[in-house]
Amino acid sequence: MGLKRRNFLQQAGWVLAAIGISEAGWERLGDRYYRALAQPTSRKLALLVGVDKYPGSGLHGCVTDVELQRQLLMYRFGFGPSDILTLTDSQATRENIETAFVTHLTQQAKPGDVVVFHFSGCGSRLSLSESPTVIQNSLVPMDDVVPTLDNRVVNDILEETLLLLMRSLKTESAIAILDTGYHYPGINPAGNFQIRTRPRPIVASPSIGELDLRDRLKLPTNQIYTPTTVLTAASPTQFATEIQWNGFTAGLFTYALTQTLWWTTSPSSLQVSFSRGASQVEQITGRAQQPQILNEDLKAPSGMFSTSMLNLSADGAVSVVEDGGKTVQLWLAGLPPEVLECCGGSVFSSVSSEGGKLLLLRRTGLAAQAQVLDGKIPGQLAAGDLVREEIRVLPRNIGLTVALNSDLERIERVDATSAFAILAQVSAVGGDQRADYRFGRVPETTSSQAAAGYEAGLYRGRYGLFSLGETLIPHTEGDGGEAVKMAVQRLTPQLQTLLAMKLLRLTANEGSSRLKVRAMLATLAPQAGTVAQRSPVRGIGDGLSSLRGESEKSGSLGILSVNAGSLIQYRLYNDGDRPVYFMVFGSDSSGRLLVLNSDGETSVPRPTGPIAPGANLSVPSALAIGLGETLIIFSESPFDRTLTALQGGMQQVRDALPIRVLLNPLNVARAVLEDLNAASMTGVKKVGISTDDLALDVSVWATLSFVYRVV
Repeated sequence: MGLKRRNFLQQAGWVLAAIGISEAGWERLGDRYYRALAQPTSRKLALLVGVDKYPGSGLHGCVTDVELQRQLLMYRFGFGPSDILTLTDSQATRENIETAFVTHLTQQAKPGDVVVFHFSGCGSRLSLSESPTVIQNSLVPMDDVVPTLDNRVVNDILEETLLLLMRSLKTESAIAILDTGYHYPGINPAGNFQIRTRPRPIVASPSIGELDLRDRLKLPTNQIYTPTTVLTAASPTQFATEIQWNGFTAGLFTYALTQTLWWTTSPSSLQVSFSRGASQVEQITGRAQQPQILNEDLKAPSGMFSTSMLNLSADGAVSVVEDGGKTVQLWLAGLPPEVLECCGGSVFSSVSSEGGKLLLLRRTGLAAQAQVLDGKIPGQLAAGDLVREEIRVLPRNIGLTVALNSDLERIERVDATSAFAILAQVSAVGGDQRADYRFGRVPETTSSQAAAGYEAGLYRGRYGLFSLGETLIPHTEGDGGEAVKMAVQRLTPQLQTLLAMKLLRLTANEGSSRLKVRAMLATLAPQAGTVAQRSPVRGIGDGLSSLRGESEKSGSLGILSVNAGSLIQYRLYNDGDRPVYFMVFGSDSSGRLLVLNSDGETSVPRPTGPIAPGANLSVPSALAIGLGETLIIFSESPFDRTLTALQGGMQQVRDALPIRVLLNPLNVARAVLEDLNAASMTGVKKVGISTDDLALDVSVWATLSFVYRVV
């Protein structure tokens, strides 16, 4: 019997492909992929497979995954277009995939070459005909058939066959990426998530042709099997998912992996940049999808920096030059999704043509059209040229979107839509549309039990806010019998706090900032030690960003962890040649927005900083609380508007003197954006754009993020 919907969603966690792996775990995974791609070689070959259109049902992000990988391999790692073979939808039959593997990879790859195989689509589990009790994982091609009691045979590719194909290659630099899942829980989630597992009425069996190929690959030969590495979206007992973003759908694992690799210039910075963006989501989701590495005991090849291209981080690349060089098409897969959704009118610079600026005109999914400013760019702009974010333009009216759960009756949805319409910058949408949060009924349990997840169906008119993974946000549930409109009114303060945190997260620019700053999270007691360090990829460089604490070295999966009762502290460093100011904000599992760098002895904040060049200072220590997220915002200019907004708008947190709760979080978040906008005026004028929106010069500020869990 399948799990009840809410219980299943609570346990599943959904977006952990983007957030459920520790910095140490992700470093091992990304290190292997990066080293394989970046090593010197005479040739680089790739076979990329994506299947959305399965008979009777379908996915939506697998073909997008193929394009994400293809653009990354071409523009970031120098793969030739003719050396990348793609099979999508109708092309991706079992026979075509296995034939393409042999002809395009096996027969062409030589020692020292790089080989990449990628599969995005559904997975399943098969019972081998010679031993019905032995179950193996499998990849489901496009020509899937429904097994019956009379005929259990399907066209799947055994995972064992794929491993044998990989090991038969003549190069040690081979890697497979599998964005698929094998376990089906009996129900698919609603809203923005889709499981990449093929539901089947009975356990199927592989075809004779598949078994024959596997057996032939097993036959002893004079060929020595070479080591290989396989990156999977989840463990065999977990779920691989895809998510609907604004304008496109993609696999969480593929998007997280490829988006980070646009930034990184070494394996050490990969785990830092990915963990920063990925861990943000864990606060609203569970822990049921964790990327895995097979054969991770094997040594990775060396030679990371084979070309100058790999020393340059980027946010995307020019895909097409149009109109005589006046406009270009951009591929912006290096931008974090939350920034990508709001970046209309932003300015990018051409890496290869120093000084050249591109004004973003419009975006469709991951592709965008941009105008060449001043009508020309120094040098010859061409397809494949890397681009970087220069000016981040954000609307002043960014709002919060709340999806209405399908468990609401029609009249409840009508009332909820009407109530949300009254709130400024908050809108309600249907349950299957893209949203920031969800609104629905709360199970009839205690608050703590509801947060842990219980079966849907025990409702008595209590409403609350949920994450996209349907985790109840603490302290948002109401009393039994309340009207929907009253529930929405009651939630107004929490909605303002959530919107404030959304605005602050939009300043995160670890991948594009050029400030030479860094921040370290450390524990002071009962045991002293470094937990993690953050620094802008383009500011400090890879050496400093590789510093890690003992918890990261342990290699355990999960986001950063801090032992219960620990006294934590942030140390901030200015490694540049000019003073920098800073603000430190945090949110906890209670849904509060906090400011950490106020004077611990008074409710009135005092001006902080600047931190002198070459100096460092510590934010007052405090006890670690629940699941915490901290945003440290550095700027070349003081936070005058922010400090004014903080006046009289804070409340001291009991037993944590340096931490104060913001009573007007939305005003403070808007003030932060206005301060960064003011600090950016010189750079924006220099670029020559004029806008009524917020225009933030990425060179004048840096926002670094830490997310940790108390264990």
